[in-house]
Formats: sequence, C-alpha cells, structure tokens
Amino acid sequence: MWFFSKNKKKYLDSIEWLSKNSIHLNEPNKCELSDFEFLRKTLKNKRIIWLGENGHNIREHNIMKSKIIEFLHKEMNFKVLTFESGLVECFSSNYLKKHYTSTELLTNSIYSLWATKENIPLFNLIRESDLNLTGIDINPSSNREVFMKFVHLTEDLLPEKFIKEIEYVESSVFEWYYRMGKYIANRKKVPSEILDKFTSFKKKTSESINDLEVYLNEQSKLYAKNQEISFRFKIIIRCLKNRLYFINHFNNNYRTYKKIREVMMKENLEWLCNELYPDEKIIIWAHNLHIFKNYKTFTRFEPLGSIVSEKIKEESYYLGLFMYKGETMTDTGQPYKVSRVPKKSLEDYMHQVQSPTLFTDFLQLDKIPQNEWIFNKTIFLEGGSMQTLFKPREQLDGALFIEDISCPEYLKGNNEDMIATK
Repeated sequence: MWFFSKNKKKYLDSIEWLSKNSIHLNEPNKCELSDFEFLRKTLKNKRIIWLGENGHNIREHNIMKSKIIEFLHKEMNFKVLTFESGLVECFSSNYLKKHYTSTELLTNSIYSLWATKENIPLFNLIRESDLNLTGIDINPSSNREVFMKFVHLTEDLLPEKFIKEIEYVESSVFEWYYRMGKYIANRKKVPSEILDKFTSFKKKTSESINDLEVYLNEQSKLYAKNQEISFRFKIIIRCLKNRLYFINHFNNNYRTYKKIREVMMKENLEWLCNELYPDEKIIIWAHNLHIFKNYKTFTRFEPLGSIVSEKIKEESYYLGLFMYKGETMTDTGQPYKVSRVPKKSLEDYMHQVQSPTLFTDFLQLDKIPQNEWIFNKTIFLEGGSMQTLFKPREQLDGALFIEDISCPEYLKGNNEDMIATK
C-alpha cells in the first residue's frame, strides 16, 4: 500500500507541477492573437520554429497553427512559411499569389490534406502580406499547371525549345506519379512492363533536366545584376532538381524512399535557410515525426528535424502538437476515434491539468522529480492510435496539447488526391 500511495503522490505532484509551469489557453477557435504573447520570450533568439502535428487531418491543429503563424508574422517578423509540401508548387504559387484567390492559392500549392476551410484565413494572410509560402518536399503536391505558369513569366528570356522541354518534364512527371502511385500507395509491386517504360522515361528525362540546368545556370550568371530575373532562374533550377530527385527515387521500396525523402527535404530546407532566405525568420509546418530532433528508430530511420545541420538546430525551436480525444481520419480519408491514452503518457499528464489547450516549454527545464517524465522515455500516441516511445525533452523543445479534436472541413474535391506517396 505504501508503494502505491507513494507512486500516486508522485503522479499527482507531476500534474500539479505541470499545471503551474505551463501556459493555459482557451479552445483553439476562441484564442486571440494576444494569447500568444508568451511566444516572444519562448522564441527569443530563435530564427526558425518547427510546428508539428500528431496527424495531418485535425481541424483544431490547423486552427491553432494558423493563429500562431499570424502572430509570428505580425508581431515577431517571421517572413517565410514552408510546408511539408512540394517545393515546386509552393514556390510557383507564392510567386503568382496576386493572380489567385486565397482558395486558389491554397489548392494550387500544398497537399490536399490541408485543403480545408480552417486554413483559408492563413492563405488569405499569405496572399495579402509579405509572408512568403515555400515547400520542402520533392513529391508533387498540386497540379502540373502551376509551375508552367511561373516558367512562362520568363519565356521572353528562354528559347521556345527549352520551354517545351520543361513542359515535357512537368507533364510526364505527373503522368508517371499517377500511373505508378496507385501501386506504390497500396504497397503493390509495379508490373515489369510499366517499370521498363518508366526506366526509359527516367533516363531521357534525367538527361533533359541536366541539360536544362546547365543552360539555366549560364543564363543566371548573365543576369546576375538583375535580382528579379536571377531569382526566377534560381527557382526554376531548384524546381527541376526536385523533379529529378523525385523520378530517380520514386520507385524505391517504401522504407528506402521514406529515408531518402527526409534527406531530400533536409537539402531543400537548408537551401532555403542558408541560400534563399539567409536573413529571414522561418516557420516550418510538418508532421511531428518529421520534426523530431535527436531521434532514430530501430530501422535506422532519422527524420528531417534530426538530420539538419547543427547550425539550423541551434537556431530552431521544435514545437510538437498533441491531442487527447475526438475523431480524425487517415490520409486516405478513413475516419477513426483517438484511442484511449495510457496512464503516464504525455497525453495523460497534459490531460490531467484540465485545460482546453496547454503549452509547456521543455527547453528551459532543469530535471526534478516532478518533471522527470519529460526527460525519460514516455509514451505518446502517434496519430492518436499507436503507442510510441520517445524522450520529450530530447525530441522537442515544447508541446502544445489540445484536449478535443475533430475532422477538418475539406474544400470540395480536395481531400482525395495527391496522397499516393505522401
């Protein structure tokens, strides 16, 4: 009895400590910008903030992250928002944003997983302000037209044959993405006759992209004094490189491609942080499992947040989002309820505080008996369903916990495509 009584007291002391050392917030849809003032101190001297999420299809995560981003942009001068979505589509759409409505900007850029009504205010902010939208993924995330619209802005500086080559690459990439994606998404073997044709396509397209890159680099040097034109050439080159990365690795087995995708996203992110926007504050929107730092699974998988340079890690704050109960859905649209959380899991501790939304900073903590679970191996529910072990203080700098979650309200026709390899 004494042992159980001591354990219960330690558990209750941990909850009391957590309540006193956390920021208590209202439900996401009731939060005001002023509620995020605590971020000024939390993010002091940080140039990059990673906004995670414990599942892509969560209405309250979308709402909360959008409000945080608005605060960071308006109050703390963050100028770049990069999504876990196609670099090609996000860059192109951002450049063309004045030609789009907010809804068009959203649907032409990021994955359809986030094409929800809750995210429209965020994309209205992007469209009407100097907040720049970018992407870090190598997978296509919207449609083949958006990049070509961007390329055509520079068509007076490019020979027609090069425009046609880029059009061929772009249309072919999407054709093969859909053609092979239906097998890859279902973990099925691609028929050999299709693989043979894809191998021929890959060889031809790789040569074409390499030739285009040589030419565009030469043109970029010629227009070095014209920042606007030089910027366009840089983007086109990077976009074509991403298409090359994609076709070279698209047909790898799932586990291999998963690892390669993290490496490629790391390369894109470092290019953004160090070359394209070296003096800007940057926000990264991605799944928790992409942003974890100091993390490696038994299969030797290391996420983006763990493999970026030490310089970027030092400039970063890693914020994971979690939930306790409610309903969400898989990336293929199947609804499911969040599982019952285990005792002494991250979600359990944060739930016991009894706050609709709770923020806890891990970065400035010293280990004491009341918070040692933050430093030790602790369970969390990946996607709200799978028990997973991690060390909160090692993998994240802070946690934002939302008690009740629900499914997003998707824009019509935008919740069922572009997820084959996501």
